[in-house]
Order: sequence, then structure tokens, then C-alpha cells
Amino acid sequence: MTSTRELIDTRLSVLVGLDVSSLNHAADMLTLQFGPLRETVTRKDTMKRVGEWALHVQCRWQIKQLGAVVATQDDLYGPDEKARLATQRLEDLLVSSRLTTVESLAGSESGALCISLSAGLQLVITPEGMPNNEDWRFFAPGADANHFVIEGGAVDPYSLI
Repeated sequence: MTSTRELIDTRLSVLVGLDVSSLNHAADMLTLQFGPLRETVTRKDTMKRVGEWALHVQCRWQIKQLGAVVATQDDLYGPDEKARLATQRLEDLLVSSRLTTVESLAGSESGALCISLSAGLQLVITPEGMPNNEDWRFFAPGADANHFVIEGGAVDPYSLI
């Protein structure tokens, strides 16, 4: 049987060499797009720019630069204006000011994920392990394929169908 770490490393290995192309939030969920952006039509018939791959994070996360924590999920909690400013700061750090490329990644048996980026940056995702709570999901926007989901610190079995 394949371990959680191996599944994470295998599924997300497609990110290595891709740039972080967009960063945003939906409530307190961090959303990242990787690879070239393209336009797509949403279910509400609006245009949206998406990357080749997307990562949605709903658990604890940190962005570190040269080992120092520069942002956490707490930056998205609270008033909308606070979250908007935090998202803009992260967008500036990871997307606008430079091309930030995925250099490597490492999963763990607890569903944690560390994505090492250029410029000494890292995204560290730490699931809380709460049953029936989605921690994070990885998918190709617009593709008719299952999303790879970590829920309660483990791979959601539907991710493997």
C-alpha cells in the first residue's frame, strides 16, 4: 500500500518547475494557482483566470522566507479589509515582484506539505487532523478529474478513485 507521504509527493510533483501565478483567498481559505494563467468561464458565467494547477488550503499554514515566518493563516481571519491587505501583500511577495518557482516539495504521513520556492521562500501546510474537516485540496482547474484531498490529516479515499 502506498503511504500518504508517497501519494502527496507523487501527485504534487507536477508543480516542480512551475511558477506561482496567482494567490488569493476565499474567506479564510488560501488559494494558489501554479503555471500559466488561462481564462475560463465559471458556473455563474463569469470569466476567471486559473492556473494549470490549484491548491486550496483550509488548515494551518505558514509562508517563510529564509526561515522567518512572514505570513500565516491568521492573516486571513477577521475583517475583510485585513484579509484583502494580507492577500495583496502575499501576492506582491510571491507573484508580482518576481517569478517564484516551485523548487521541491515534501509530504508527510500526517498530510503535511512543505513546498520550497525560489528566493528562499517556503509554504508549510500543517493539517489539524480533525475528522471530516478538509485540510487542503489539489486539482487541475476545469479538468474532469478527481481532486486530491487531504481531510482529517489523511488522504480522502475518493481522491484515489
